[in-house]
Amino acid sequence: MVGWYLRTEKDFFVVKSVPIHVKASPKQKALLKSLKNELNQPILAMKGTNIWQASLSESQQKILSNKWVKSVEMRRRFPDKIDTIIHLHEPALLFVDKKNNIFPILDNGDRLPKLKASLAPAVPLLRNNNILDEPKKMKRLLKLFSEVPGIGPLAKENILQVDMNSVSGLSFELIEEDVVVYLGTESIQTKALQVLRVIDYLKSQKQKARVIDASFSKKVLVRLRKRS
Repeated sequence: MVGWYLRTEKDFFVVKSVPIHVKASPKQKALLKSLKNELNQPILAMKGTNIWQASLSESQQKILSNKWVKSVEMRRRFPDKIDTIIHLHEPALLFVDKKNNIFPILDNGDRLPKLKASLAPAVPLLRNNNILDEPKKMKRLLKLFSEVPGIGPLAKENILQVDMNSVSGLSFELIEEDVVVYLGTESIQTKALQVLRVIDYLKSQKQKARVIDASFSKKVLVRLRKRS
């Protein structure tokens, strides 16, 4: 009887603290700042309520209505806290249309709402409308790109733009090296590692390439830049 009274009496178990933890990539710092108020509002609204009467499911649904939210975990921590962990989506690419509008693309091919350039994370760009408009091509591109080992010069932050076509397969531009890389459609990881070795060799020879084509099965074609 006493236990039931404590569960229903509003003066007991009043929510005083609502710790909020948002899990996001360091690349999304600006975006996170812009989303903070919207994500926090449903949680902060539970402060001062009875911990038993606070609707966690309702708050979760409000938070999940934001397209950037991947998942939400909430739990009561007695006597007066509700913990919340929010996981944000991290886009694989940013699609840029002809008007320079930016749309984040998730690793499953889903497109998020238009994003301001100042809030865009540092991930590779995609400008090919033909891929965007065909879900199968988009998923194929994302699968191939996910096989590229993000190490050394192939780190995602060093990749400016990604593309794919029926002839040379997956391709991308490296920022620091100022080179276009072609990897084909098979054995992406193996070919990418070959590209890394080529880049290391060119650096040792103090040479620069404008194209590294590893789309072939047994060779890597390198087109050097003319010396100035």
